[in-house]
Amino acid sequence: MSRSRAVREGAVGLLILGGMLTFAGLFVWIYNLRLGSQGYGFTLRYQAVSGLSEGSSLRLRGVNVGRVDQIVPGADSVRVSVSVNSLTPIPRNSIFTTSQTGLVGETVIDIKPSSPDPLSASAGSPLENCDPVQIICAGDELEGTPGVDFADLLTVFDQLSRRVNTDEFFTGLDSTLAAVAAVSEEVASLSNALEAAVTDLDLTRLDLGEFTAAAQSTQQVAAAIGETATTLQTVTTQVGQALTENRQRLDVSLANVEALTTNLRQVSESLQPMLTDPQLQASLRQSITDIQTASSNVAELTEQANQLMAQLNDPGTIATLRQTLDSARSTFENAEKISADIDELTGDPQFRESLRDLVQGLSGLVSSQPSSPNTGTASITQPPAQTAAGI
Repeated sequence: MSRSRAVREGAVGLLILGGMLTFAGLFVWIYNLRLGSQGYGFTLRYQAVSGLSEGSSLRLRGVNVGRVDQIVPGADSVRVSVSVNSLTPIPRNSIFTTSQTGLVGETVIDIKPSSPDPLSASAGSPLENCDPVQIICAGDELEGTPGVDFADLLTVFDQLSRRVNTDEFFTGLDSTLAAVAAVSEEVASLSNALEAAVTDLDLTRLDLGEFTAAAQSTQQVAAAIGETATTLQTVTTQVGQALTENRQRLDVSLANVEALTTNLRQVSESLQPMLTDPQLQASLRQSITDIQTASSNVAELTEQANQLMAQLNDPGTIATLRQTLDSARSTFENAEKISADIDELTGDPQFRESLRDLVQGLSGLVSSQPSSPNTGTASITQPPAQTAAGI
């Protein structure tokens, strides 16, 4: 009993071990792992990789040397990471194309060296002492060339068949065939006419002098054509020399134009935030409003000035201004006469002496009799009489 149980447990253990080994073998086979082998990898850039997937083969001259590890699509290109199983050197000038093989259309990457020349000993290894001029080194990034896609071919053939199956195509084909037939008939008629002309030609009536003159004329025309060709060649040579001499100037001018375009682009880019600034736009609106207000004020002032000029141009206003000026002139003349009389009076020494005596007498009279109002009044009124008598 115990022996049969041990046999069953051993069988179960062997079955589990066999399953694990089978699973490990399938894993290694599916992912194409090379245990104990040394290789290297690099990256290829494609515009499109139709049908390519991770695990696809990498072939050199038709021999499988590696596989596709990773495909990373981007906005401008597709980056394909590949690995080579061994340290097989791949020439730098190789072309990496995608192609579809087999009945199921499996997509692989074919490496096609551009030159059949063998690599030199100085190329080194892809991992050590690698010469990047001759071979591809580990970690390099290269450009790939998309190959022929069966889907694209089917699309092109479908478009071609659609165009061929249209009525316009057959109509155009019929027109072309009719034109070819008409041309053939015209060529046949022309050949018959030439044959009849050659048959009717009488060589005995041919004038040798006329033939010689025609030949000389033809020779002269040929000489003129030769001179014209020589002149054209000279002109072409001169134009080529001028272009060669002015090429540097043209390059400088183009460089200046490009620099000016760059400066204008920079100025426009720097002005763009300013033009879109809300504060600047509000200031511009306020400035425009102020300018409109100032224009309105100027218009009002102009209108008032026009009205004032109209009033000044009125004959009645001019007559009133003339009368005012005459009155002012008369007033100034009278004031001048009065000032002259005053100057004449104040300039008399006897008048100034009498005025001084009058003031002193009035001062003495006021200081000597202050008690009697009547007397004070009489005494105040008396000196002017005496002064008048004295004058």
